[in-house]
Amino acid sequence: MFKKEPEILHSLQFNVAQLLKDNSGSNRTYLLENIDLSNLDDALILLSPLSGTIKLVKTGHDILVMGNMKTVIELPCTRCLEPVNIPLILEIEEIFTSSVDIVSDTTLALAMDIDEATLIDEQHMLDLTEIVRQNLYLCQPTQVFCEADSQIGYRPQFRTEDEIDSRWAKLLALRDDFLT
Repeated sequence: MFKKEPEILHSLQFNVAQLLKDNSGSNRTYLLENIDLSNLDDALILLSPLSGTIKLVKTGHDILVMGNMKTVIELPCTRCLEPVNIPLILEIEEIFTSSVDIVSDTTLALAMDIDEATLIDEQHMLDLTEIVRQNLYLCQPTQVFCEADSQIGYRPQFRTEDEIDSRWAKLLALRDDFLT
């Protein structure tokens, strides 16, 4: 028996109609390449396309989605606000629920607390876009630094003596004494 090569996709939307017709445990693996997420969220600055692998596994009326993806985003340095390129690795594991029975084409009863981002629509399309967006925020580091040395944030070129409020002079002198 030969192993089937994963299909290469350039989208986060999957038609899962055939997978929903298969037996539980059936699966599909996809390679994601050069997925453009530039219009995903205005607050996210993505510097490289998303790429990785996604595996879809049928479990009853649901589909388990497991994936490993990577991209690079831009975040401001915590101390000086200079832009910093941050490589991110997203690991996704979500269960998507079908809203329509594939055989009878009837609407299925759904749990009251189900997340709409994890619904498979009436056309049997599974869309990972919102889950990826959420995971991009969850994977971001809480603090980002542009330099690794001990004087991060001490950038005298960004201020002049005229710009310093005189009320801070003693504190600045104390800091300068500490740094030297």
